[in-house]
Amino acid sequence: MITSLAAWLDAVPLAAVPAVLVTVFFIAAEVGFRIHRRFGGSGSAADESQVLSTALLVLALLLGFTFSMALNRYDERRQLVVQEANDIGTAWLRAGLVPAPHGPVLQRALGDYAQVRQTSPLPGETAKLATAARLRDQVWRRAALAQADLDGARAASLIAAVNSVLDTGTAREKAVAARVPGEVMMLLVIFASVACFLLGYVLAAHGHRHRLASGVLFVLMALTIMLILDLDRPADGAILVDQSAMRELATDLASAALLAHR
Repeated sequence: MITSLAAWLDAVPLAAVPAVLVTVFFIAAEVGFRIHRRFGGSGSAADESQVLSTALLVLALLLGFTFSMALNRYDERRQLVVQEANDIGTAWLRAGLVPAPHGPVLQRALGDYAQVRQTSPLPGETAKLATAARLRDQVWRRAALAQADLDGARAASLIAAVNSVLDTGTAREKAVAARVPGEVMMLLVIFASVACFLLGYVLAAHGHRHRLASGVLFVLMALTIMLILDLDRPADGAILVDQSAMRELATDLASAALLAHR
């Protein structure tokens, strides 16, 4: 059930997440308010407030840990874009030390690979992933031929550079696919809803709903969860990984290829 709810949450457009969550939180608080009015026990309001404080503290910890997890994954994806651009550029320069025909052929293969890596491939983009894998195989075959024209030290340097390109490419694809588990996000939403239920329950003990103050709290909670989802989703939202390093490299390599043919 949790897995199904997590899939549903992932399908909700990011812009609609705050409205959906605030609605759920208001409903949970209202249910808690009415349950206390009908079935409230003889406990004091201070005791019930202590339970609410504990629940909100645990919720804050969950929000903090989940936000940190999403931010770390986002930062990893950002760093891998720059690293892959640097690795391809280094391999391209070292391929320039290889005499023709193998050196220029390897450089063209690296340039073609950079063109398809200008954006981070998503897990569902099977054609793009297959093209990238095919070009990596092509780069490796060209490198194997090119290293035969170099002495031992320069050949090892070339192979190391090309190997870094292949490793970083795979790591970048895996980093885009790695997200905060949907079950964690769904349990976070459920726990937040339970905290709102307890808030309504405690407010009933005090005799007032305090809709304005509660609404501000619900909006802040919803925006925080939306921010976590925004960091975690690589394809949509306002916080996207900057791909300019790879785009600039692809443009530079294409320009160099044009100059080489003049």
